[in-house]
Amino acid sequence: MKNTKLSGLSIDELTKEDKKRSAIFISYCIIIGIMIGASIYATIKNGFSVISLLSIFFIPMYLIIWNNYREVRKEIRSRKSN
Repeated sequence: MKNTKLSGLSIDELTKEDKKRSAIFISYCIIIGIMIGASIYATIKNGFSVISLLSIFFIPMYLIIWNNYREVRKEIRSRKSN
C-alpha cells in the first residue's frame, strides 16, 4: 500500500482513501476469520500443529491495516468538525 500524507489530501480524496482502506480492512477481516475457523477445525480434527498457529502470525498485519483505517477515519472526522 502506498504511504500517503493524509493531511495533504482533499476531503474527496480522503473519502476515496477511506473507501479503499475500508474494503481492504473488511477483506482482511474475512480472511482472518476463515483462517481462525480453519485453525480451530484443524486443531479439533488433527490435534495441535503448526496450522493451528497460522492465523496468529497474521495478527500484526491486521493491526497495521486497522490502524491505517482508523487514521483515515480520524482525519475525516477532524476535517468535518472544523
